[in-house]
Amino acid sequence: MSLEVLQGVREMFPAGTRVHLHKAKLSSPPQLSDFPYVVLHGGWGEETSGERGDRSSDDIPDQTAFTLRCTVVALSLEGLNELARISRTALNRQRPVVAGWKFSRLRQVEVLTAEPDNRVSVETINPVYLVDEYPFMGSRV
Repeated sequence: MSLEVLQGVREMFPAGTRVHLHKAKLSSPPQLSDFPYVVLHGGWGEETSGERGDRSSDDIPDQTAFTLRCTVVALSLEGLNELARISRTALNRQRPVVAGWKFSRLRQVEVLTAEPDNRVSVETINPVYLVDEYPFMGSRV
């Protein structure tokens, strides 16, 4: 997914929400102050342009299909619940705004329910996380 699209999605979150693009930027070792946070990521999408059989290497894509992934991470189930509510309110059934594009509404699909992250430890706490997907389409305007 292009950086421009991810930045447009990030702008949909309320001010003060810690949102990372592609990968979380945590202290080394992770600190309590790094949490909670959201990571927005996804593939590059599927782009189409022109008519079938009439494509060229210099075509500019005029339509695209994305699947945005949103990983929500907190230090407690209560914190995860609150950040998931904020994230879903900000994204679900909303449209990203990116110059030159018109997008369909994002539709939330839960991919992974709350799981402990046993690879990360903050003091004696293992964070918990969940993953939502938001498939959506875009076309050039």
